[in-house]
Amino acid sequence: MKVAFRLIAPVIIACAVAPGARAASDRLVLALTQAPDAPPPAARPAPVSPESNEKPQDVLIRADKMSYDTNTDVVSAEGNVEITYGERTLLAEKLSYNQNTRIVIAEGNATLREANGTVLSGNRIEVTDDMRDGIIDSLNVVIAGRGRLAAAKGTRTDGNVMTLDKAVYTTCKPCQSNPQKDPTWQIKAFRIVYNQDKARVEYEDAFFEVFGVPLIYMPYFSHSDPEAPRESGFLVPNVGHSSDLGYFLEVPYYFALDPSYDLVMAPLFTENDGPLLKSEWRQRTESGLYNLQFSARYGRPRDDAGMEFGDDTLQGHIFGEGRFKIDDVWRWGYNAQLTSNDTYLKRYDISSLDRLENNVFIEGISGRSYASVNSWYFQGLRATDDPGTTPLVLPLAEVEYVPDETVLGGRASLLASALYLHRSEGRDTARLSATGSWKLPLTTDDGHLVTLFANLRGDLYHVADPAPGADADTVGRALAWGGVEWRYPLVRTDWGWKQVIEPIVQVIAAPNGGNPAEIPNEDSGAFEFDETNLFSFNKFPGLDRLETGPRVNAGVRAAAYFDEGFVEAIIGESFRFNEDDAFTPESGLREQQSDYVGRLIVQPTGDIRVVHRFRIQQEDFSFERNEVYAEASDPGLYLLRAGYVLLEPDPLLPEQREEVNLLGSLRTFENIWLRGSGRRDLAGDRMIESKFGIFYEDDCSEFGIDFRRRFTRDRDIEPASSVLFTFRLKGVN
Repeated sequence: MKVAFRLIAPVIIACAVAPGARAASDRLVLALTQAPDAPPPAARPAPVSPESNEKPQDVLIRADKMSYDTNTDVVSAEGNVEITYGERTLLAEKLSYNQNTRIVIAEGNATLREANGTVLSGNRIEVTDDMRDGIIDSLNVVIAGRGRLAAAKGTRTDGNVMTLDKAVYTTCKPCQSNPQKDPTWQIKAFRIVYNQDKARVEYEDAFFEVFGVPLIYMPYFSHSDPEAPRESGFLVPNVGHSSDLGYFLEVPYYFALDPSYDLVMAPLFTENDGPLLKSEWRQRTESGLYNLQFSARYGRPRDDAGMEFGDDTLQGHIFGEGRFKIDDVWRWGYNAQLTSNDTYLKRYDISSLDRLENNVFIEGISGRSYASVNSWYFQGLRATDDPGTTPLVLPLAEVEYVPDETVLGGRASLLASALYLHRSEGRDTARLSATGSWKLPLTTDDGHLVTLFANLRGDLYHVADPAPGADADTVGRALAWGGVEWRYPLVRTDWGWKQVIEPIVQVIAAPNGGNPAEIPNEDSGAFEFDETNLFSFNKFPGLDRLETGPRVNAGVRAAAYFDEGFVEAIIGESFRFNEDDAFTPESGLREQQSDYVGRLIVQPTGDIRVVHRFRIQQEDFSFERNEVYAEASDPGLYLLRAGYVLLEPDPLLPEQREEVNLLGSLRTFENIWLRGSGRRDLAGDRMIESKFGIFYEDDCSEFGIDFRRRFTRDRDIEPASSVLFTFRLKGVN
């Protein structure tokens, strides 16, 4: 049974129980409040500090044993004591509460829990009954489950500010086997002030220690606590050395300007190239969000040999992205990528891109239908890129209409587009295109999957070439094709695992021709025949080229699914009645019988995966493309990724490419990892890049060192070595 006391000032005992009238396991509950018609005497201050906006609430005490002294107005409690005021709770083995002074003294594993998750504990806690102000002996504070403060004694005022003398702070968890062991890092100070409202920890006369060894003395230092959402301050610096830049130091500073936008400024100081400023701006608006990344330096440019020349100039880059909603159907946005010179991004390790894309668009989606208008500007960074022949797309407009109703039982769509390409040197191209398509999937009673399809395509081109003596051409074309696709998935579940074999045959009827020589190939030059487009009606990626003539695409997919993994394979080829000279001889599709393409995936468990993609020449079964990727991992122990690629020459790749890459990390001892990676050009018998590092990581810190060697040359960027130091304290912002 539970017996309740309710004390009202003036104090009245509402119910009393004789000693021994309850079992030892019984609990007593005592509620203390202020009578509404009896103002407190002068000796009894209100239970809320004057600075607090909290409303007065009942003080609720629970305990195994409780007594009340009417002479001194002191409530005493023992055994699993719990006192609650609002959302604050104080736990202890022993407690005394003086109603006159409004002071609560808790002893024996005393713990005070705040509503925000902060936990204060000590041998003895002396606080006001609203638990806002007080003194704690042998204080330990856990902030949001991460930060930990400890001191011989601490005081708290206004329910907000804690002052600790000869204290220590860390985010490391205590060692379970040896609690007295020094944490990975800690900050010891003669005085620490923790402001909960500001979520700020301030130090006076502090020492930063690593594994118990003092490394840095700081007369004054402050940082936000782990539960602070955002606050201005320094971020983790980047320190290192490279043979290009010499010694370098990057010191980012974060500006928490507003809940909707912020800014990072990161000065980069280099030994060889002087200072450089990096920055990033992010903002969320009522209609969307955007970000801008930019950098700048003022100095002399470098020639292809890496030597400085000329006068000081402003160099830099800008990257950005924005997405904005207009209404429930329409939105607009942009992607920006610009740089002052070709090698700037790689030299300062900003990006490894060799072609930059700038795009502004508006698009709308309504049901299954879609419309968009895009414009593009490209900046090529390779030595062979010619800005004069790089096209400016103004614009590309597309509309696709897909009616909700079926047409002849199937799904129909209409796609129309308009394109204009402009070059400062070379031809300009204008194109109007429209495609109507229809598809009807059917399933027979015995499991055959049959899909009927038909397409009608029309294009109109106007090509203007500014070359002397060249005339503008206007040319059009129209092409219709149709066909049927048949699949027959065979499934069985013998031997306790699922097996699938699915033959696939696609028959397409289409006229020959359809690619007049007057039509330039602007969007279908980068073409690769593989298993992903084996069953495409038109294997060209763009609209300028069409796959024509009657043809058959055939293949088979097989798979086995186990409890933890699976094996899947697909292989096939194309057959045509006539050669199609729209394809290059290197594509594997020009002849009447194509090359073989396929993919094999072996994943015995969720931690191991091997993928093999290939294109095999149909005449001598040699590899035209051979790619193998493998990954194996055990969380907390190792990670291994490996890849191999072989690409034979084609018009876009004049030389054979054969490359192998490897990336891995391995935990050698507790919290100590080795990591490394490498890329090697097998065709050229040379290394491309290699990295190696060792680092330490636990629940509260990460630090290490990485060595990097780049073996390639790109104009003023010579083969170089670099060293990068990493140091990060988790939970310190």
